[in-house]
Amino acid sequence: MGKFIIRRLAQAILVIIAAMLLLFLALFFIGDPFASSGDKVVPPDTQAALRAKFGLDKSLPVQFIVYMKNMFTGDFGIDFDQRRSVAEMLGAALPYTVRLAVVAIVLDILIGVIAGLIAAVWRYSVWDVLVTVLTTIAIGIPTFVIGLSLRATVSGELFFPAVPRSAFAAEPYWLAEGMLPAITLAVVDAAFIARLMRGSMLEVMRADYIRTARAKGLSERKVIGKHVMRNSIIPVVTYVGIGIGILLGGALITETIFQYQGVGFLLYKAILNNNNPIIMAVSALAVITFVTLSLVVDILYAYLDPRIRLS
Repeated sequence: MGKFIIRRLAQAILVIIAAMLLLFLALFFIGDPFASSGDKVVPPDTQAALRAKFGLDKSLPVQFIVYMKNMFTGDFGIDFDQRRSVAEMLGAALPYTVRLAVVAIVLDILIGVIAGLIAAVWRYSVWDVLVTVLTTIAIGIPTFVIGLSLRATVSGELFFPAVPRSAFAAEPYWLAEGMLPAITLAVVDAAFIARLMRGSMLEVMRADYIRTARAKGLSERKVIGKHVMRNSIIPVVTYVGIGIGILLGGALITETIFQYQGVGFLLYKAILNNNNPIIMAVSALAVITFVTLSLVVDILYAYLDPRIRLS
């Protein structure tokens, strides 16, 4: 198990470095953020001073090495617009995104696993047909359509009060303020988890060891709970882990629709203003979160199925 963890950890570090290099190159080739464009005219002297201030006057390899060194110490630079610390801006937005991700994932697991379990245990029943139809419809609806529909249906004044509030505030209305975007994010993922859980359980229930367990006289509840669920949950764990990584990286569309002050909305505003330090920092956060959670999922996967450790 130790060798498996070390191997996966080395792969994760290489993936992070490679992904950051690609992101860095992509932002470099997009263009100079301080160059004159359209109605925006920046004198050459000012351009040179801004490039020097933000370290863009150095060669690309040097910029990348400096950025990676600073990033691993928690320094993401200074944003172009407000001249604020990017780490400080991320710190202010991240708790909102974490709260949103936690609520969405809880809804995903509760709804998806229970619906998949019901559909598998009572397959070909009315419940199975209902779950299949509803999940098919949910998967086919784009997330932005769900978000816009919910926002149009519910009063904006109720769910988006203009009163300033801190992250993780204890006021009762924080739940309402976060539930609409959380439901928007949870609908499609819960449908995927339900379909995944149903298919995985049906496959496991046909296995020889399940028939053996039933032949030994074990009750159906023990067979389902002890044998079927443990092995069926493996692909669900993988999907949930990936989903958490994506959500913590910032749900761009959903947070933008609801003007939710999380990492995704911060990225949206940075893209509009060509604010490269924030774009790079949010992308780095998404990559690191995604890779780290994938690593955790791989370890959990290996724990649930020891055969994976040999792969």
